[in-house]
Amino acid sequence: MSTSVGPAARAGQALGDAPEETLPEETVPPSLRQVLLRGAKGSLQAALAISVALQASTLGLFLPRWLKDLLFDGGGFWFDTLLVWALIGFCWALLGRLWWSFGAVAALALVLGVVTLVKIPLRREPVYPSDIDFLREPGFLTSMVPLPLLILGGLAVGGVLVAAARIGRRMQQRWPRPRLWALPRRQALAVIGLRLGVLALTGVMLLHAFQFNHQGNAWRGLYEARGESWRYWNQTTNYRSNGFIGGFLYNMPTEAMAAPASYDAEVMARLADRYTAAAERINATRDGSLADVNVVLVLSESFTDPTELEGFELERDPIPHTRALMARTTSGHMLAQMYGGGTANMEFETLTGQSLRLFRPQMLSPYQMLVPGERDYPSAVGWFRAQGHRAVAVHPYRVGMYKRQQVYHRFGFQEFVHDTTLPGARTIDDNPFISDASAFDEVLRQIDDSEAPLLVNLVTMQNHIPVTDNYPDPIGVEGVSGGQAERIGQYARGLEHSDAAFADFLDALDGADEETIVLFYGDHLPGIYSSDTQSANDGLRLHRTPFLVWSNRAEKNVVREVPITSPAFFLPLLYEVADAPVPPYLALLDEVREHVGAMAQGRLLDTSGDPVQPEDLDDETKQLLADLRLVQYDFSIGERFAVDRMWPGSVVTNP
Repeated sequence: MSTSVGPAARAGQALGDAPEETLPEETVPPSLRQVLLRGAKGSLQAALAISVALQASTLGLFLPRWLKDLLFDGGGFWFDTLLVWALIGFCWALLGRLWWSFGAVAALALVLGVVTLVKIPLRREPVYPSDIDFLREPGFLTSMVPLPLLILGGLAVGGVLVAAARIGRRMQQRWPRPRLWALPRRQALAVIGLRLGVLALTGVMLLHAFQFNHQGNAWRGLYEARGESWRYWNQTTNYRSNGFIGGFLYNMPTEAMAAPASYDAEVMARLADRYTAAAERINATRDGSLADVNVVLVLSESFTDPTELEGFELERDPIPHTRALMARTTSGHMLAQMYGGGTANMEFETLTGQSLRLFRPQMLSPYQMLVPGERDYPSAVGWFRAQGHRAVAVHPYRVGMYKRQQVYHRFGFQEFVHDTTLPGARTIDDNPFISDASAFDEVLRQIDDSEAPLLVNLVTMQNHIPVTDNYPDPIGVEGVSGGQAERIGQYARGLEHSDAAFADFLDALDGADEETIVLFYGDHLPGIYSSDTQSANDGLRLHRTPFLVWSNRAEKNVVREVPITSPAFFLPLLYEVADAPVPPYLALLDEVREHVGAMAQGRLLDTSGDPVQPEDLDDETKQLLADLRLVQYDFSIGERFAVDRMWPGSVVTNP
């Protein structure tokens, strides 16, 4: 093949290494127009292939329902392809090599697709933009995903990049790529101008895409033009029906809440008056106090009641002590936001009384996306500190997970005990996570060493996935076999250890002179169940976890079964058990709880635990939810007009 290349062809080749067919020696080299057309065609084909691969990672590509949504009812797949094409064009203009651009975009898509394939079975959700935070915790990633799989994924990404580079090099050998300085001045300027133009155009397109949730965004308008419906209550469905990239962009960071139309200082003053009066009515009948009482909030990682699930049977009850305790205290079930995850969100709701339902759907994790950006944040931590308590957080794991170190500082915790500062940390058998018994021992040590009453927020880790091969004596399982039986049996054995540790913890408190009240709850079901088991447990079964409120003063442990509720309503329940006076904010939460049993993104339950639509609520309930929305906006990203009156002391001013 002739190595001589015409000026027009050389100008086109400066744009990149477009694939070409072998040319006979007498064939005229391709013109600039041919290079551009073939490059555009090749990049569009690559964009289509990458979009198909991303969609396949949601495990719904070949289901007729999703194909109909993607290809006919809406335009999500086609707009996904357009965005991928723009990204390839941006890389081509930037790098000047088409095949390298293919490789870079394909490698990025491979990472997103593999993460989604791993994440959906564990948590029933795809990858989110906020998941990039987990790159700061490589230890956590290796504990969740087997190291060989991570290595294989890294090799695959590297392989894509190497393959692209090799193909590009071969193309360059067949059609040498001249340097800009070797071109005539006019042609060099034309090539530079063209690349800069493509770079600017595609750059603006991509930048606008990252502003997907801004009002009037053109990309979002395209996705919604044919009637796309954002299924925020089920993000896997959202990605399947609106396109992988459309779903991903929908979850880009945005303001936590839209400002309610009636929000201003005068409205908040009237709300403060209304709920100050409500608190006075509640407090008129209460004789207790939490002024000198230790308050311990225990979020028990993945603590559930597996005997409530269909599809298998355990050879024995793994939580007999907790079950017996629930039968003689205020107890019930909590509505977990997610299956297989959401720990930090349940902790956030408990400590703040704020519901994720009232935030925008894109507020997937306030711990990652909201609280760290504030100088301080209203919470039970500040409130109890204002009442004379010392605030301690205990989490026997890495401080960077869900940005807890920053979040706890914003809340006002005075001490944070974690994996490297927990004295006497122990594990059980081959379980790599610190045991619940060690965590409870630390709470007892804190109580013994403190002259002031404590607020302790404990988040355990013992039952975090993976659970495979943790114990030599898993509980027997019938009805399932193989790896499913092994995972359930191992998990149930871990629950048994937690159940015994919790019972020992309460026994130690029961004989203490200091009064202590304990709120105990599980955060979510573990992501260990097969698709068949999940299908057999529809409705709320995969979103129900136990909770109870216990006092070491026996007379306060009144038997009461509470309808399914949300962690945002835990604080009023705790105050009710303690028979203690509440501030106006907790009075508002208590009134909402009397009308709405539980709420989460995509779910609203009445006080009987039945699903209800917002439009079917009575006027009083609608007004209460509107009031709560105003207060949550005011407390979170608003002007905080009412904080000092409704929850005095809840904001700790940090240096």
